[in-house]
Amino acid sequence: MDIIDNRPVGIFDSGIGGFTVLHQLKQLLPRESFIYVADNANRPFGDKSLEEILQINDKIISYLLNKDVKMIVIACNTSSALALEYDKRKYPIPFVDMLKDGLWFAKTLNYKAKVAVLATQATVNSLMYLKILKQSNPTMFVEQQACPLLVPLIERHIYDGNLKVKDRSWDKDIEKAILDYTSKFKGFDYIITGCSHYPYINSYLSFALPKTQIIDPAYYVSLRTKEIIRKSGANKELKKYSFNYTKEDDIIISNAKAFGFDDLKKIKL
Repeated sequence: MDIIDNRPVGIFDSGIGGFTVLHQLKQLLPRESFIYVADNANRPFGDKSLEEILQINDKIISYLLNKDVKMIVIACNTSSALALEYDKRKYPIPFVDMLKDGLWFAKTLNYKAKVAVLATQATVNSLMYLKILKQSNPTMFVEQQACPLLVPLIERHIYDGNLKVKDRSWDKDIEKAILDYTSKFKGFDYIITGCSHYPYINSYLSFALPKTQIIDPAYYVSLRTKEIIRKSGANKELKKYSFNYTKEDDIIISNAKAFGFDDLKKIKL
């Protein structure tokens, strides 16, 4: 007999980056309900200190626990890199994150593969990508690149539910930033989108590195989430999507509606 747990899944990020993770989750878990927290008042997380990230995480997780979620998906690479172990020690709830749960595919990559990682400054500084990838596949060569310009550029656009931009066809500022950030990665085998915002700009990455395979950890995060729900209990009631944000922003609200949220509200953490 199937195990039933009708409580929602909690998911959080600084803004719309986590929608790329939600996009994958909805495909694998179409009957689940989600409560999403976008702490856009503190956006971006990628330039925050460890202490600031821990404080932000505490407030978001406390809010989600008060909503009686059954598990939490940390849909932010910076929070995953800096706060996951702290979160697991402090809170008695299953967590899925963008690094340990999002990078288990690494052991399947080609022998001596050259892997580029694009991420925020805080994620790069943590060295967690280097540590986890090299543990999974010691033969690979890994090089990181911090991309501080990308999140603000991505967040100024409106996207549809398939991560395609709606308000313009091509952004020259994003193109320039991507060309600058990826110039040293010519000839690399793989490029990992090490920030949940970056799958929105896969077309720019393909333009800059047409022969390099793009890997999005969000897919592997969704597989891990599905595995946990299969063991702990799935939703059998009418699904609901709740979007909670911390600062008024017409663009983020438009994006939330495009991703199917039917309950939107500003909150104070």
